[in-house]
This record gives sequence, C-alpha cells and structure tokens, in this order.
Amino acid sequence: MPSKKTVGWVVGTILVLGGGGYALAKYNTNSMAHVMYQRITHTADHSIQSAKSQQTHSDKQTTSTSSSTEVDTGAVRKLLTEKKFDGAYLVLEDGKMSKTKYVGSNQDQLKDKYFQIADLENAVTAAAVLKLVDQGKLKLSTPVSHYYDSLDVSSDVTVGDLLKMTSGLSNSSIPNNQLSNVLEWNVNHTNSDNSDNYDYQETNYVLLEGIISQVTNGSYQDYINQAILKPNHLNQVKFVPSINDNRLATPYNGKEEVDNPTLAKAMNEQMGKNQLMATPAGMMKLTQVLVKDYGDNKNFTASRNFTGQLMKDESKYYGSGGLVGYRTSVAISKDGKKGIVLMSNHSNGKDNMTGLVKESYDKLN
Repeated sequence: MPSKKTVGWVVGTILVLGGGGYALAKYNTNSMAHVMYQRITHTADHSIQSAKSQQTHSDKQTTSTSSSTEVDTGAVRKLLTEKKFDGAYLVLEDGKMSKTKYVGSNQDQLKDKYFQIADLENAVTAAAVLKLVDQGKLKLSTPVSHYYDSLDVSSDVTVGDLLKMTSGLSNSSIPNNQLSNVLEWNVNHTNSDNSDNYDYQETNYVLLEGIISQVTNGSYQDYINQAILKPNHLNQVKFVPSINDNRLATPYNGKEEVDNPTLAKAMNEQMGKNQLMATPAGMMKLTQVLVKDYGDNKNFTASRNFTGQLMKDESKYYGSGGLVGYRTSVAISKDGKKGIVLMSNHSNGKDNMTGLVKESYDKLN
C-alpha cells in the first residue's frame, strides 16, 4: 500500500486556486455546517440575514399549491406506518403528484417544511458537471491537477475520477469549529494514496464544486441556481441561507431533538454537500428534471458503488442520503411518471431508507 501523502496548499493573504488563478475567496462554497452553526449560536452575519429576507412571494404560493392533485396514497401510508416512519412523503402516479403527507410522532410540526437532501446533493453536482461537459467548457478526462496545481496528486487522476470517487483522495479530518471556506479547508486536509480504488470521500465533490466555480468564474451556488433550479422553476429547492428558520424541519435522533453541539458536529463532518434543502414536492420535481436531462448519461448514475448520485436498475432510478437528524430517499420510474419521495427529520446518522423507498415504490400502481 503506497504511503499517504498530504496534499499541499499555498496559503497567502489571498488564497488562489491553481489553473485558473481565481481568488479562492470568491467561491461561495461554505457548507451548511457553517450556516447552521452560525444560526445555532445566534451569530449569523448580515449576508445570511439578507439572504433569508429574499424568500419570494412566489415560493410561498408554490409551497401551498404545487402538489394539489389528490392521489390515493393509502397503501404507502399503511406501509410507512407499519415501519414506524417519521416524516413526510409524496407519491407520483401516472404523472400526477399527490399532496405532501405526514406520518409519525411529530407530523403536525412538518407542514410546508424543508428537509436536508444530504448526500443526494451529489446528484445535482454531477448534473452540473455534465452540463458543463455538454457546453464544451469541461472534460471528464482533464487531470484534477489542471485545476489544483498545488495538489500532490498524479496527473492520471481526472475530473471523472472525482465523480466516481476513484481518485484516491481522502480527508478523514474533522474541523473543530465553523469553517469560513470549505474548499480551502478540504484542500488543506486532503491526502492521496495514489490508488484508483473506490472510496466514498466527500472531498471528491468539494473539489468538483471548486472546479465548477473555476469553469464558470462564479460561485457553485450561483451556477446551480442559474443553470438548474431557476430555469426549471424549482422554487422549493434552496440553499440553506435563503430559507427562513421557521421553515426548517426540526431534526431528531430517536425521540430526542438533536442538540446544537451534535448538529454542528454532524454538519462539520459533512463537507461539500448538505447545503441544499427541499420540500417533498421540490425534491420530486428536481429528480424528474435530473433524470429527464441526464438519466441516459452513463456518468450521471452511479454503479454499485455509492457516490450520492442516483442508482439505476431495470425500471427506475433511486437514491438515499442522510446525516444525524435527517434522511431523504427517492425512487422514480425511467419515464418520470411514477415515483415516491421520503423525507424524514428522524435519523441517527447511520440508518438508510433505500430498502423502504424501494418497498414503497412497489406499492404504487
């Protein structure tokens, strides 16, 4: 086994990414850990408060009207109740979306709330990468070192390897406090073992977000908003700074509300994703858009190795993600007309709803 090499980084008054030479400070890649930590300790800065105040009237309207068609969800509800599911669900049958339904011990608290999509944000990042490939602005075969020339990483490691998590890069460090720049911190703490073996390491997608920023000469969040969310009218999928506090589903671990230190630590362990939150209707519409645009692209779906991208079998796409306090799972047919979204605010950070979302999907007509 080759010895791990610490990836280097040049630190100066202005931190600069290799390749494009853009100031790292431009890249708004702050994690939800940073934002939530600020909220928890009541130290949120003016920019976050400003972003929160920009929630539009159209979003409020969409929340109450976007899933107005009534679809029979009785069989799914019975299953979820038997399985002691806590959270919200929504089904899609024959292209018709049900209203969001709620099951469990605190269902009265969940109306119109946003949930973490967790690892499934990687599917959005993958779609953003492939969109840039389609536009001729990015190649999956380009070495990662082209964008991060200070990394001690082989020139054989490519953008495509980051997508598949076969880059040999890893980051096992856990920050002690809030992060002002997630990308900088990850690059400083990333190691390379010079292998091409699969290893689920979130630093791969942090680096992809930085590459998206370099290629578009803007922030990752801005590109996702402008290229994916806004054109498809996905008003119920948002980066956490733009969601009012009272719209966030309160996270639980078992019967206990996740306390502030635990939540902050969990967020700090999940760098590079856990920035996007959605309502069940928003998550279903987002999934429809992603599979319609990129479902046939072999680089969009993951193989048997989990990367946070959607998986694919003979009839459907599916995926799950979670961290302490939140779980999200989705399954949707290849034609985008049948599907189910499960979003829970109860999780120990290790449980997985893939089996449950598949079983629920099989209950649909």
